[in-house]
Amino acid sequence: MKQKDALTVLLTGRSEAGFAELIGRMIKSKQLAFDLVCLKPEVGPNNQRFASTMKFKQNFLDDLMRTYREADEIRVYEDRVKQ
Repeated sequence: MKQKDALTVLLTGRSEAGFAELIGRMIKSKQLAFDLVCLKPEVGPNNQRFASTMKFKQNFLDDLMRTYREADEIRVYEDRVKQ
């Protein structure tokens, strides 16, 4: 988070409606700073509905990689073994 040339993203399949406030409080209490905090929306920006959390994350990461196509490196830290 202190690295100026890095984009830090918290990406979760938790719903915006149910978890945005809680996750915001958790981030604040741990004094974390993300450039993007992305929760699974009920409806995506192109009016799409995601069949699963994995589909949501794949769609998000695909868009992110298209946006930052000049990036030299992408690191993903996953907290669930089976993802």
